[in-house]
Amino acid sequence: MIVDEFIENPEPVSGFSNPENYWPDFLALLHLLLIKHGEKKFHMVTHGKKYSKNLCNLADKLELKWKVVKGTSLFEYQKQVTTLPQIVIDALGRDKNGIKTKGLVIAKDENTLNDLEDSVLSHSNIGKILEYPDCCVNWFVSNQSSGWEEVYAFIMENSREGTNTPIEEIILNMDQYFEYDYIPESEKRTRKIRIDHITESRETMPFIFFQPCDVCIGPSSPARKLNERYANFAKENYPQLYEIIISEGKKDAKAFR
Repeated sequence: MIVDEFIENPEPVSGFSNPENYWPDFLALLHLLLIKHGEKKFHMVTHGKKYSKNLCNLADKLELKWKVVKGTSLFEYQKQVTTLPQIVIDALGRDKNGIKTKGLVIAKDENTLNDLEDSVLSHSNIGKILEYPDCCVNWFVSNQSSGWEEVYAFIMENSREGTNTPIEEIILNMDQYFEYDYIPESEKRTRKIRIDHITESRETMPFIFFQPCDVCIGPSSPARKLNERYANFAKENYPQLYEIIISEGKKDAKAFR
């Protein structure tokens, strides 16, 4: 009944929600159902967004537990093409490490939620919490690191003071311009991700939220196996939801071409 009602009148319950396409919202519903049936432990979204209330209401209807989990942030960096100067790495760490942060988490029971309290909510740890493949988590962190290197190079090239620019100003500008499209290298890299990864995953792996890594775009990958497991669960238990996630995923893919 709850699933049928949601399919008939979907609401924004995802950070990827789009008024022209409800694929992210149908997928969020599926992931809550996976939790309810013991196929997955957690679903996590950014706390305080407009869709959060709708998501909590949906979790309540499914008799799931939710909590705003408090944790801390961590700056993650992997050396890529051009290593950031150590002074910049240290400054980014001081700027970001240990900052109080929150996430809205849904689980089957309260004890499971309480176990996450005071966690380090880094990209890597969130990936582990949400059971993403290690290769895809590492790939995401690697791409983020490339973004930091690209924005640093761009700022240095366009700064009148060059290497004499105060480190505080450099970090402020790096935060402000991180992965902006007018940074040529960042635009080129993120465009490739949109075309090669997001479009591909929406069309052929529409039952997962995360971006598959270079390896997982190929056949028989960890991401494809996870997508297949979620798809089989949906097909067996909620066939109408299964069909609509596939059709809406293909629509969403077109937006990234």
